[in-house]
Amino acid sequence: MHRFSQFRLILSFTLVAACALGGAASALADHQLLGPVETRQLGLEEVWRRSLSVPAGRQSIVDQQMVVHETQSHVFVEIVQKSGESKPAAAEADAESTENAVDENAVVYARFQVDTDLTKRGAIDQAEAERLGRNEILRLKRRGIEAKSRIQKVPMIRFYTLSDDGTVECRDAESGDLIWLQRVGSEQRGYGGLGVDEAFVSVVNGGELIKLDVKNGQVFGVTSLEYVPLRGVVHCNGFALVPSIGDRIVCYGLVDPTLDPFAEIVAGSSLAVPTHAADSNKVAWGTSRGFVYVMEMEGEPNVQFRLNTDGIVSGSPAAASGERFFFGSESGQIYGIKATREGEVLWSRPTGEPIYSSPIFYNEKVLYPTIYGNLMCVSASDGYSVWPQMVPGVQELLGAIDGKIYARSLSGSLLVMSAEDGKLLGRFPGIQPEALVVNRHSDRLYLVNDRGTMQCLRRPGSVLPKVLKSTAPVETEEESEVQLETTKPKETAPENADPFGGGGGADPFGGAMEDPFAPAGGQDPFGDF
Repeated sequence: MHRFSQFRLILSFTLVAACALGGAASALADHQLLGPVETRQLGLEEVWRRSLSVPAGRQSIVDQQMVVHETQSHVFVEIVQKSGESKPAAAEADAESTENAVDENAVVYARFQVDTDLTKRGAIDQAEAERLGRNEILRLKRRGIEAKSRIQKVPMIRFYTLSDDGTVECRDAESGDLIWLQRVGSEQRGYGGLGVDEAFVSVVNGGELIKLDVKNGQVFGVTSLEYVPLRGVVHCNGFALVPSIGDRIVCYGLVDPTLDPFAEIVAGSSLAVPTHAADSNKVAWGTSRGFVYVMEMEGEPNVQFRLNTDGIVSGSPAAASGERFFFGSESGQIYGIKATREGEVLWSRPTGEPIYSSPIFYNEKVLYPTIYGNLMCVSASDGYSVWPQMVPGVQELLGAIDGKIYARSLSGSLLVMSAEDGKLLGRFPGIQPEALVVNRHSDRLYLVNDRGTMQCLRRPGSVLPKVLKSTAPVETEEESEVQLETTKPKETAPENADPFGGGGGADPFGGAMEDPFAPAGGQDPFGDF
């Protein structure tokens, strides 16, 4: 009996200790996500929190991508406040053409979502949503409130996660709901990454490329790779581009899998997954031999040009509208280029600090984190610094919301900075985000803890996401005229009309001379292929 009491006592102590350790682990994991107190301190609110389909937590994630699907949209019927200003009859046609333009300052009284899947419980189509909207307008009118309806379309934003056991998960980035789940390939062969576009999801598994339907995750087929892949895969214009051994970039047909693979040997192996410029069929990447290549995927893929950079470019370039790419090198040189046919260097600036990470393009600014933990912000148009000084102690960028930049410090805490001048707005040592999902597409923040739980945050009241889009600078008419004038060939005057050529003397302005602006040795600054 005495021994039994001792056993119960030991068991009780063991359970208490286990609960204490479990509570400590839970508290540690909670430090990686934001609670109600921290979200209020940051001026944010939690949208959702979900557990990802990963077998061993965050360490099981091989690749994770956030994709804005422009061809797929969420449709909403909104009841908004009607403006008191009357419009002329001539302006009504223009008003109809801009009916879908979103007035962010309008008061929204009700919102009805049109469901694409009408089989789920409570789903409604657009006709039903509009009927409910009309009833809401009548109800508001009885209360003396004038309202109107409008149709708003928001692109679908989704998260795609690949785990090391071959699980591919598609999740809605706004609601956190699971769209589909599929397990592919063989775990023994290993997984190289995800490629996503408007129609397909592809997975590199050993020497195979597995193609899935982006809408439901069904497997379309498996393509045997001609060469051993080195990196993940990027989709562009119906091709899957895979960096491979032997300094090769290989393109496989997605729409037409019978096409022979296109392989191009370049100078050096790819150091990161190539970047696709969303508004064009151009991709760019850096190599181990100090070049940045741009490939055009229109028709038959072909290397458009290459740039010999000062130092190796390790991170993936940042893309912006107007076929622009931005990147930094390990020697501290930063670049902005435009992917024209001949290649155009918009600007190049020395910084004095090595850059290994990928920059972030935000609101016509480019953010470069250096290896020394300094964050610099330059203008996308000329490369000159926008902030009066660099922000120290920054390890990794997270994203931006309403003019505020979020990052992780060298000590692991969360930092909040002003995008306008780089001023530090807040430092939160109690928040220790371990995994940062860099959001380049919308006004949301995403965190993932060690257990594989994902959290979405937003500004209070920002119910619908705002997709971040850039607009390429437009050349003015004066700039175009100046360019035409400078490129117009000069006419040569007759010999007898030269006022300085009398007496048969040599023309002091004549004779052939070297171009003072030509590169030394006449070398092409973009090099030979």
